[in-house]
Amino acid sequence: MAVASISARYRPIIEQVAACAEPIARPVTPLAGIRSLAVIPGAYNPPTKAHLALSTAALERAFDAVAFSVGTVTIDKPQAGLGLDERLHLLCEICRDQPRWGVVLHNRGLYAEQAHALRRSFPGIERLVFVVGMDKVAQIFDPRYYADLERSLGDLFDRAGLMVAARGTLDRAALERLLQHEPARSFARRIEWLELGAEVRDVSATAIRARVARGEPVSEWLPRPVERYLRGRRAVFTE
Repeated sequence: MAVASISARYRPIIEQVAACAEPIARPVTPLAGIRSLAVIPGAYNPPTKAHLALSTAALERAFDAVAFSVGTVTIDKPQAGLGLDERLHLLCEICRDQPRWGVVLHNRGLYAEQAHALRRSFPGIERLVFVVGMDKVAQIFDPRYYADLERSLGDLFDRAGLMVAARGTLDRAALERLLQHEPARSFARRIEWLELGAEVRDVSATAIRARVARGEPVSEWLPRPVERYLRGRRAVFTE
């Protein structure tokens, strides 16, 4: 699909969600009648096989569905690369033949705020869990991101749990060390480990963008719809 057609298709929902003053999480693909949801937040610039591996592993924990969640605002993420409309398109393509996979667009940056948005938009959900790599966990407990750390973390873990997977050299032992200290220790009962295959622990969207810009192969790291699309979009990573 051409970039102009993608923009015409997804720009309206992006503008609606971004303009909403209240926290909102809008399903981009059907997500109805579910009681348990595993949410995989990310920039998806681009979506990778690691994201798919997280989804597959999470579904083995008896969730009704998994949602790839992307925001109109992001924290500590580069603005270069694929447009938000393109990323939504690729995520929808990945989910096309997967009835238990979905896509959600939200308008908040912090996980505590995203949990609020998801609870407001999906009031029937009884079990809500964010699935994250170990590299994101330290950020969640970093006080510099919050005006009121204790209140924000309380709000987050009242509304959702965390499921944590290895990332690079950050393994289960790293999580256990973190949970020995405050503020993470207070919420340890809401945090669980998710085993992930070693072959995807080092897959990085940052590294993929660099390799695409250099014209190097990345097929082993990308879902097929993403690989096909990026063949015609190398320039977006070199601009």
